[in-house]
Amino acid sequence: MEIFSTVAKWISDKAAQSFVGFVAFLIVLVWAVTGLPLHFSVKWHLFIGTVSGVISILMLFIIQNSQNRHTIAIQLKLDEIIRATKGAHNEMMDIEKLTDQDLEKIQKKYGLLAEKTKEDLKQGKLDTHTPALGIVVEVEAQLL
Repeated sequence: MEIFSTVAKWISDKAAQSFVGFVAFLIVLVWAVTGLPLHFSVKWHLFIGTVSGVISILMLFIIQNSQNRHTIAIQLKLDEIIRATKGAHNEMMDIEKLTDQDLEKIQKKYGLLAEKTKEDLKQGKLDTHTPALGIVVEVEAQLL
């Protein structure tokens, strides 16, 4: 498992370089040009289809592995910000593990809190004990 992660990270790092995109373009060009002398035969189509299918499936797993690593890293960074911020609710760490119904309940509570905060800001109250920028209220007023 660790070997796949290491290889997947290496491949995704290399595949993200602009040079690799240029090489892929050249491969497609060679693919198209080689079809002409072979008259786009069935064997040619079968070979190209098989190779591109295998590469596509492998890249799918490599990209998903890379995406999962990045998501976990971002989540850990957010958890650290929550943990280190005075007044933040530590129960929000690992919130992504809750059910969809629980997440919807929390989302509704935050929606209600946001609406109340907008009303408070319109009345000149502070929502964080620091002066408000008033951007949200100004944008809302322009939309009305």
